[in-house]
Amino acid sequence: MNPLSGTAGANLAGAPEVPEWIRRASRGDARAQERLVREQWPRAEGLLRRMLGPRQDLEDLLQTVFLETFRALPRYEGRSQLSTFVGGISVRVAMRAMRTQRRSPARAPLPEHLAAPDRGPEHQAHAADLLRRVRELLAELTEVKRCAFTLWALSGLSVPEIAELMEASVPATRSRIFYAQRELRALANDQPELQDLLGGNDGRA
Repeated sequence: MNPLSGTAGANLAGAPEVPEWIRRASRGDARAQERLVREQWPRAEGLLRRMLGPRQDLEDLLQTVFLETFRALPRYEGRSQLSTFVGGISVRVAMRAMRTQRRSPARAPLPEHLAAPDRGPEHQAHAADLLRRVRELLAELTEVKRCAFTLWALSGLSVPEIAELMEASVPATRSRIFYAQRELRALANDQPELQDLLGGNDGRA
C-alpha cells in the first residue's frame, strides 16, 4: 500500500491549502461568513465605487457581491488571494450594473465624493465637475473597456492585477485600457481640461 495514501493529495501536488475558516464559510457557518464580509467589504465597496461612481443602489450591489461570493465559495481552491476572488465577483457585478445603467439612464444624480475635503469650496466644486464629466464620457464605453480603464486609472491597479480580476489575459487587458483611453480622449476632444486629466501613458504595466 502507498504509505502516503489517505493524505491530502492536492497539497502534495503543490496546491495551496484553503484556510479552515474559509471552508467553514463555504459550508454556511454564520461566524465565518461574517468574518469574510467584515474583511472583504471595504475592498469590494471601493472597487464598486470606482467602477460605477456614486449610486443609490450601491448597498444592494454589495449585498449581491457577497451572496454570489458565498455561492461560489465551494469552488475556491486558494490559488489566488481571497481578496482577488471576491474582487473578481465585484467586477462581474459592476459590469452587469453598467449594462443596466445603459438601459435605464434616468437615475437621480448623487453628489460626488471628494477625496480632498481640506481644499476650498471652489476647488471642490471644480473637481466634482471634472469627475462628473469624466464619468459621463466613461458611460459611452463598452463595459469591459470602462471596467479595465477605471480599475487602472481610478483604483491604481496594475495591468496584471486587472487581468486577474477580469479573468482576461494581460495583452487583452492592456489593449482594453489603451483603446478606452483613446476613445475617451476623442470624446473629450473639445475639453482640454479632460484631455490633460486622461493623460497619455496608455496601458502602463
